[in-house]
Amino acid sequence: MDNRFANLFGLTEEQALTLLKTPLDQLEDKSERYVAASHLINFPTERSINALIEAVQDRDPQLYNRIARRKSVESLGRLKASVALPVIQSCLGDDDCYTVENAVWAIGQIGTEDEAILEEIAQLLEKPGQSYRVIIQTLAKLNYKPALERIKKFTESDNEPIASAAIATVCRFTGDYTQMSKIVELLQHDNVNARRGCIQDLIDARYYQAIPNISRSPVSMVFRLRGIRLLAETGVPAGKIHQLLCPQWNY
Repeated sequence: MDNRFANLFGLTEEQALTLLKTPLDQLEDKSERYVAASHLINFPTERSINALIEAVQDRDPQLYNRIARRKSVESLGRLKASVALPVIQSCLGDDDCYTVENAVWAIGQIGTEDEAILEEIAQLLEKPGQSYRVIIQTLAKLNYKPALERIKKFTESDNEPIASAAIATVCRFTGDYTQMSKIVELLQHDNVNARRGCIQDLIDARYYQAIPNISRSPVSMVFRLRGIRLLAETGVPAGKIHQLLCPQWNY
């Protein structure tokens, strides 16, 4: 999820708030509430956050409301609105798997050490039809190690991006990186989503040994350079890159 098009419509905060609060049956274009929720990430104010929270609390089952609600959850995550954590947590039990996915992602962006929230996210790994990769990535980001055994089950998933995230997380939680070679192998996989996903997992695991392999992966130059840059940004100050280049040195 990125912010490149967040200001595409050029709305003021007041205009976005008005649209978000307008009932669907009064809108000329029913997607306008979605646009408004998306646009409010440009305004990290109390009233914007409160309006987004109100939108999340609106459980009208109409399609366009569900879409606006999902986007409101995402925007609260982008704004890192910790005050919204309770209402975002309430979305973890939603019937709409996309709302659940956005809620998990948003909690990861905001951050929390609340074990009740983290355990509720971990329990989603046992629920069918969920976005397991996002769930695993969030649990890894928030360092919720009690989910380790549940995450291990996904290391053999037929879905390569899910398996990649699971392997990387297990390695991080256990400190045993011997299985990381399986992720490196995915850099040459036929599936472009597997290749892109594993680059992110290598970044998250700070697996600096993979930098040469990333440079040769058949993905766009943008993806390769981003992976190398992000690994270098953490690896160079820590001396890890120099250690790889000069293994004879003692550290």
